[in-house]
Amino acid sequence: MVLAAAVAVGAWYVIGSRATSSGPPTAADLAKTRYDLPQMTTNLAGGSVIQLSISLQASSDQAKGELELRKVEIQDAVNDILHSWKREDLDQPQGQEKLKGDIMKRVNELLHNGRVTQVYFPSIIVQ
Repeated sequence: MVLAAAVAVGAWYVIGSRATSSGPPTAADLAKTRYDLPQMTTNLAGGSVIQLSISLQASSDQAKGELELRKVEIQDAVNDILHSWKREDLDQPQGQEKLKGDIMKRVNELLHNGRVTQVYFPSIIVQ
């Protein structure tokens, strides 16, 4: 009888916690796992200059922590990517989205504890 009650309470807890945690994350939840890189200015292929801010949405607190620890590696990877891009590439209709995808792929190759789920450019200037 006690065992049956314990099983029932455990099942209620598991089902109840799934019900409350299902649904999209709130803005506050996302902000907790977002990592902002310092603003970057670098040369593009072809002689143009880009200045941008990058925010990386991590899949977990642990992934955000790893982003912080690998900041220099991430900045170096982003510089490598940007040096291969031309201004004309960014002027294409899907140019910035492709750049975000390239950055996400490269950063995820560096991570061992989670992944980046989204890349944002709060500001971007190309001259």
